[in-house]
Amino acid sequence: MGRTRPEDRAVIRSLTGVVLGVSETSVLLDVNGLGFDLLCTRAAAALCSVGQRVRLTTYLQISEAGAALYGFASERERELFLKVVAIKGVGGRTGMAILSALSVDEVLRAVSLADVAAFTRAPGVGKKTAERLCFELRSLLPDGLIQSAAQGEGVPSRTADTVAEALVGLGFTQADAASVLALLRAAQGEAFDGLDAETLLKLALRELHRGGR
Repeated sequence: MGRTRPEDRAVIRSLTGVVLGVSETSVLLDVNGLGFDLLCTRAAAALCSVGQRVRLTTYLQISEAGAALYGFASERERELFLKVVAIKGVGGRTGMAILSALSVDEVLRAVSLADVAAFTRAPGVGKKTAERLCFELRSLLPDGLIQSAAQGEGVPSRTADTVAEALVGLGFTQADAASVLALLRAAQGEAFDGLDAETLLKLALRELHRGGR
């Protein structure tokens, strides 16, 4: 995807409407009779159910390749996405793939630890791109965020560990368990750490079954 110039940018910070369709990577939203097709992070898609009214944080990118409208679960996701796509060679779709494979906290922790392997979990991200992400995001992100991540903020809670073990015991892979818990953490925000194991397990199972795992 071509790089976006400042003069090409239009601002659509959020959209509120009724969900007409949803998949892991996109949401069709009816906003007062207008249908908006949004490319979404997994966390944003997890907030949506057909027939329900939802508000999504958005970003409209206009480039030589055309227009693309992206949807996010939170302002934090949107802001991190903008940092990610500011890196040379990382387009909008790759940025969305990264934020679907990793939660905001996981991205911050990967940068703080220079964890190249974490970024390669995203489809289309090779070792060289992952190395560039680790190096360049460190200079683009506020020092406080990096320091907090390095000190362990945002790491899985004991409840999340318990639920992950339960999911593996039910036949899911460790990768599935880690992925769905990261998705729920991004979708729930600060409320995530307040969830009890039973509630978190039910949410995880619902998301896993919806994803066809």
